[in-house]
Amino acid sequence: MTNWLVVANAARARILVETGNPPAYVERVDLVHSASRQKGIALGSDRSGHTLGSGPAGAAYASRTDPRERERDRFAREIAALLNQGVTSGECHGLVLAASNPFLGHLKSHLGPNARKVLLATLPDDLTALSNEQIADRIRAHGAA
Repeated sequence: MTNWLVVANAARARILVETGNPPAYVERVDLVHSASRQKGIALGSDRSGHTLGSGPAGAAYASRTDPRERERDRFAREIAALLNQGVTSGECHGLVLAASNPFLGHLKSHLGPNARKVLLATLPDDLTALSNEQIADRIRAHGAA
């Protein structure tokens, strides 16, 4: 039985495969989403959208979604697609998600029904900067292993 551990924040995600007993982790995928680190102004268009109004000038409106939030959601969808595929193909039998808030919520919202069924634990922690050994220690300390 192979479990995957996902360690993520809005700009980086590492998918680790559980090996051995006690669990140790081997990195399977390391994803970086640099757009999540950019300033919102660099991600959005230069100018607000316009619509025709009743007067001689059109009315401007602001974007409904913050550009950085849109990028975080895009990255969460990308990660969730990999997880959904791993569960569907039988490569992954259980998932543990460790991600910063609110990114953990974004990620969970995009998991498919099969991936949700095998979700073993969620941890609201950003562990992306830790080594695989340190991650294993933290997971054991949380009782999620």
